Amino acid sequence: MNKSSSAGGSIEAWCPRCNLNSAHTITAVVNKLPDKIKCNTCDEHHNLSDKPSVKTRMKPKTKSPARKSKSKEITYQDYLSRLTGDPANSIKYNIKGNFKKDEFVDHLNFGVGIVLSVIQINKIKILFKDGPRLLIQNQ
Repeated sequence: MNKSSSAGGSIEAWCPRCNLNSAHTITAVVNKLPDKIKCNTCDEHHNLSDKPSVKTRMKPKTKSPARKSKSKEITYQDYLSRLTGDPANSIKYNIKGNFKKDEFVDHLNFGVGIVLSVIQINKIKILFKDGPRLLIQNQ
């Protein structure tokens, strides 16, 4: 029995959990052949298998009709156009401030943003030009 066929040796084999050929460690040998192996990628213990099962290979790659597609993410300009009011009249951001949904906030580093939601009494989500940010308030 050579080093690669003994317990503790390495072998390249199919992993049903990872769905790919990867390096495995041999954990059990029967009749001088590897029987049980452990995937070095996901740590799954399984029997030695040369190739994927028919079920794994025949899995369809199409979207389910019941699955909802993600809605288009709203942009800063889209959100600005929906709101009435002037961003020039924005409130200076302060950690002690108390902000409400759809208020304009002027942050020192991020610029003018719009309060998307009040997550908790001390957390707000603000949409800035570079994307949404989670900031604190009422501190």
